[in-house]
Amino acid sequence: MEYIISNNKFISSDEFKLDIADGLLYGYGVFETILLKDKKIIYLEEHYDRLIEAIERLKINVDLSFSKLNLYLDLYIKKNSLENSVLRVTILKNADSFDMFVTHRENKYKSSHYRDGFKMEISEFKRNPHSITSGIKSVNYLENIYALREAKEVGGDEVLFLNCKNYISEGATSNIFFIKDGVIHTPTKECGLLKGIIRGKLINIIEQNKHLILKKGFFTLKDLLGADEVFLTNSVMGIMPVSKIHHTTYNLKKYHITDLLVEELSKN
Repeated sequence: MEYIISNNKFISSDEFKLDIADGLLYGYGVFETILLKDKKIIYLEEHYDRLIEAIERLKINVDLSFSKLNLYLDLYIKKNSLENSVLRVTILKNADSFDMFVTHRENKYKSSHYRDGFKMEISEFKRNPHSITSGIKSVNYLENIYALREAKEVGGDEVLFLNCKNYISEGATSNIFFIKDGVIHTPTKECGLLKGIIRGKLINIIEQNKHLILKKGFFTLKDLLGADEVFLTNSVMGIMPVSKIHHTTYNLKKYHITDLLVEELSKN
């Protein structure tokens, strides 16, 4: 019998059910973070579809239907007496099968964040659109976490990644939009970004509104810094205005289109 050490205790390899070779030691897995608001799971179908898409790309053999995931989450919420929280579903490869974990954490976005706006720093790391992990929520999140912590050390709330061709891509935990002369801009998925749930919702809202113009494409840092309005999105924060990117500041009092989009998103 073989043993490993886990948290200062010897455990037989038969007892330790996680696959050390792939899922645990090499970060072979994916995850989704899902908002729980007033005991309601928000956008679960969209999160499930994105999770399955990532699983299929990484060739993880997973038997997880939507109804089964929904049941697991409902039981988890009741067991932990949750009302408002952020749920995380993690899938790790385990040989020819998988391990699934459900955890939760506090929603740390406060009203003051939306009032004052996020401050962003620019990461030295570059997104690679051709990477196997591009566009999915891989559990190998070191680059995101490291860059975000560096930004927070100098007073930032989020970090901006450019891609390897120096086009703007995304934040560590968010998608980015900016508005210039009344036109809404957001990087195309070919820039190496995660297709966020709220990003998709907003694109639909904008394209269905004849008074709004959306341009998806390849944009430079100069384009972004010259914008009239900048905001971030993810499925937990919703829409977050940006008040500063490095040394460039923005006037939140003039964020008329951002405010309109916040209102429209609340109706979905």
